[in-house]
This record gives sequence, C-alpha cells and structure tokens, in this order.
Amino acid sequence: MKRNSIITISIISLAIFTVCQKKPDNKISSTPPVTEKQQEIKKVNFVIPADSLITSVQMKNWLACNPLLDSLAIMYADSFKTESAQTRLRIQDDYSAAQDKICVIAGLQGGYKEYKWIMENIGNPKNKEVIEAAHASVY
Repeated sequence: MKRNSIITISIISLAIFTVCQKKPDNKISSTPPVTEKQQEIKKVNFVIPADSLITSVQMKNWLACNPLLDSLAIMYADSFKTESAQTRLRIQDDYSAAQDKICVIAGLQGGYKEYKWIMENIGNPKNKEVIEAAHASVY
C-alpha cells in the first residue's frame, strides 16, 4: 500500500512539474512577420462604352465578384451601426476600397465602378447573348 502511494505521488509530482515549467519567452520583434506578399492593385479609370455592350470577359469577371461582394456586405453590416459620424465615414471609405479591390482582383480593372455599370446594363437587350452564354439570369 505504501509503495502504491509513493508511486502515485511521484507521478502526480512529475506531471505538475512538467506542466508548470516556464517556457522560454520568444523575442517579440517590432515588426510583424510578413506572411504573404501583398498584391499591388492596379485600378484603371473605367470609361463607359458608348454602345453599352458587355463583353464575355466582363460578364465572367462580374459573376466572380458577386459572392465576394455579398460576403463583404455581410461582414460590414454591423460596422455601420455606430453613433459616430466620423467612424461611419472611415468605415465607408474602407468598405469602398475593399469593393474596388475585390473587383480589380476578380478582373474588372475599372473596379466597383465597372461592376456597377455592368449591373445597370445587364438587362439591356443588346447584352442578351452574353448573359445567356455566361449561363446567368436576369430578373
């Protein structure tokens, strides 16, 4: 009996000693580690086409933006519920910049302005073939 008690106490002591050992502190650098190289966003000034025709590439890229922009809106939904007008303006600027970035990365070099133009002209009968070729629907 005495032997079992000594073994039990030894195991518990060893476990406590192992858990309570202080781990060495890692030195904290003043600059955060770079985890990925940021892509430079090259937005161009979008010029509205005179014929209002959407290209198939624009349509494909526009469709790629939709779920990302929807997710962005969901992420920012509660952020605009602040009393401070200054904070709301800063959040709106961040939100607009994120919209542009999403559109440019998805291939719409004119940013959110190009995305919005496509959305406004998607119902134009001239663009029916492009819409059908992209397997999209207009409601």
